[in-house]
Amino acid sequence: MEQSYKDKIIKYSLSIGFDKIGFANTEPFNEEKEVFMKWISEGRHGTLKYLERNVDERFEPNLILDGCKTAIVTVINYYNPVKEQYSDSNKGKISRYAWGKDYHKLIKLKLVQLADKIKELFPESTNMTFVDSGTLPEKLLAQRAGVGWQGKNSLILTREFGSWIFLGIILTTVDFEKDEPHRDLCGDCTKCLEGCPTSAIIKPGLVDATRCISYWTIETKSYVEIPLDIVSNSQSRIYGCDICQEVCPWNRFAKQTSESGFRVNNNATELSKDFIENLTNAEFKSIFNDRPLKRIKLKGLKRNVCMIRE
Repeated sequence: MEQSYKDKIIKYSLSIGFDKIGFANTEPFNEEKEVFMKWISEGRHGTLKYLERNVDERFEPNLILDGCKTAIVTVINYYNPVKEQYSDSNKGKISRYAWGKDYHKLIKLKLVQLADKIKELFPESTNMTFVDSGTLPEKLLAQRAGVGWQGKNSLILTREFGSWIFLGIILTTVDFEKDEPHRDLCGDCTKCLEGCPTSAIIKPGLVDATRCISYWTIETKSYVEIPLDIVSNSQSRIYGCDICQEVCPWNRFAKQTSESGFRVNNNATELSKDFIENLTNAEFKSIFNDRPLKRIKLKGLKRNVCMIRE
C-alpha cells in the first residue's frame, strides 16, 4: 500500500474533525481473550449478559468482516475545562462525557464520511463503521494502532488528550500500512487504583463492573436497587463516574475539545436532587433528548437520586 493513500486518509480524517488516527492489523487477541473469559467466569460483568455472547468475534475482527485487512482507529477529544460547581451538597455529579450531546450519532456521521473517502480511493473495498457498538475490542485495537495505551483504569490514555476521548473504528478490506503499537506509559503510578472509592479496579487494567459506580448508575435497570456500600461511597455521582480519570496525571495535558457538539449545555455538569425528583417524563425527554442521559430514562435518573450524599 502506497504511503500517499494512507496520508490522504489521515489528512481527510483530521479535516472532518477527528483528532487522531491509527492503523492496526486485525490478528486475533488470544491472550486477552483468556483474561476476558476468566473475568466472565468470575461474574465480574454483573448483569451484562450480552458480553457472554459472540466471544470469538470480540477478539478476532476478521470474523466480523470477511477479508478484513485493517482496523482504522479514530480519536475525538471531548474534554471541557469547565470547573464543576459542587458547592451544593444537594446536587449530583454527571460524568464529563455526558455534558454535551450524545457522541454516538456525531461520531458515526464522521466515520461514514471517512469510510466513503476510502471507498472513493478503493472502489472495490468493503468498510464497516463502529461507535461503541458490535463486538469489537475497541481499546485493544486502539493500543495496537498506536493512538494510545490501556491504562491501569482500563481506559485508553493518550499523550495529547489524556483519557478524555471517544473511539471510532472502521474495519476495511484495504491493506493499509500499520502503525506501531503504543507502549504503556503508566509506569509505577497507581493513583487510579487508590482513588476509586469502591475499589472497582481489582488490579491494573481490570475492573469489576459490579463494584463500579458507572455500572450501577448507567448499566443496571431502574428497578434494581443500588447496594448500600456503593451508595455510601458514591461521592454524589448520579450518572457515570470520572474519579479514576480525575486523579490520572496524564489528564493534566487535557485540552478543550474543538467539537461544538461536546461543549457544555445548561445544567450539564450536575443536577439537584429537587430538580430530579420534580422532573416530569415530558420534561426529561425535552431536556435530555440529544444527551447521553436519555439512556437511563427518567426512572433510572430518579433511582440514582440515592447516590447524592448530603
